[in-house]
Amino acid sequence: MSATMTQTRASPSLITSEVPLVAGDVLRAIDTPAVSPPPNSSPPAASPTAPSAKKGHRRTSSAASDIAKAAGIDLDAVSMAEARKVMSEEHKILGFRPPHGSFAAEVQSVAAKHPDRKPGGDAVDTSKLKEIAREDALRILAERKSSPGTDPAALPVSSTDPGAKANGADAKHAAPVKHSPPESGLDLDKISATDARVLMSHEHRALGFRPPPGSLAAEAQAAAARHPDGDGTHLDDGALRAIAVRDAERIKADRELALVGDPAVNISAVDKDAAREIVRAEAGALGHRPPQGSLAAEAQSAGDRHPAGGSFNPGRDRGELEGLKERAREEGARLREEEVGSDGWGIVNGASYADATPAKDLQQNGAIDEDKADAPDAPAKVDSAVETEPMTEERPRVARTLAAAPLERQETTDSVEIVGDVLA
Repeated sequence: MSATMTQTRASPSLITSEVPLVAGDVLRAIDTPAVSPPPNSSPPAASPTAPSAKKGHRRTSSAASDIAKAAGIDLDAVSMAEARKVMSEEHKILGFRPPHGSFAAEVQSVAAKHPDRKPGGDAVDTSKLKEIAREDALRILAERKSSPGTDPAALPVSSTDPGAKANGADAKHAAPVKHSPPESGLDLDKISATDARVLMSHEHRALGFRPPPGSLAAEAQAAAARHPDGDGTHLDDGALRAIAVRDAERIKADRELALVGDPAVNISAVDKDAAREIVRAEAGALGHRPPQGSLAAEAQSAGDRHPAGGSFNPGRDRGELEGLKERAREEGARLREEEVGSDGWGIVNGASYADATPAKDLQQNGAIDEDKADAPDAPAKVDSAVETEPMTEERPRVARTLAAAPLERQETTDSVEIVGDVLA
């Protein structure tokens, strides 16, 4: 009897002890903070030092200036043409346009204040600038590889981290709080379609036009199309707005740095047809194909990257396009003057010419113009490759002799007259 009563009294205690387990399962299913998370997914700790943590590839502009000064280079002495070369060098290493805050971006930002170099400034060593740009590109790639799109402060804290153990039992029962990424970066692998639309709206409003391809909003929408639900979390509106505004400022800065001419036109957004006209205009003034680093070469590179043009395509406005073509002609004329020496002689393809005009005809048509070739005062030209006897500008007379009408033969008539006299 007593044993039976003991069992009867013990059974409620067993049932009571099982209730928290059942309730715990239910609470765990609905992600209630009262339930401890799995052991392998410790909650990220909100570090008070997060604002001062390392922020991806971004850095203050003074850092790039200090690097240049350490190399003995004054960024104020860099012209826009030299800045374009630095941007091209870093772009080549990165595989994409150097971001805002990179060394190349700062060099262009400084050069935009004085496109023709600061008055009284000395010429800078472009090779040193390119070397710094290459090192900066490798740094950006390394940082993106180690923390792609996220800040270290936003990463989950390991369960073995001492800071996670400091809270004791309270840390074990804390809910897994998911923080928005810091303003310096955005994890495109976890963003949802809803957040991508909000980001696009904020950046559209900040720019005043739809964010172009390559913008953070456009990349976020493309990434969210692969995982519309993201990782199940949503970023707060303030963080999305801050990220959008910062990216809009970067796009505006890049647009201003790529503007040339008066009125300013964005050379980096020309389409393939407009680039072809610009190249033709500069080649006509220069006498041969424009070299690397010229306005025409930059336009052709932009046309190859996006044949249809960018969001600010000046090819759609004939006035802007004509302004670019005129600037290309001016640059071609300046380069032509630099190629022709003080004695008035230029060199193209190893041959010397008294003027760049015959060289242009030889480069474009494959032969020297006939009218200029028949000129009586045309000086002789020497083949510098073989240094043989001088060649004259006059065309060979053999071709004209062969082209003349054949002489009439009189032998038959003379023979008949002779025979007639003999018979008589």
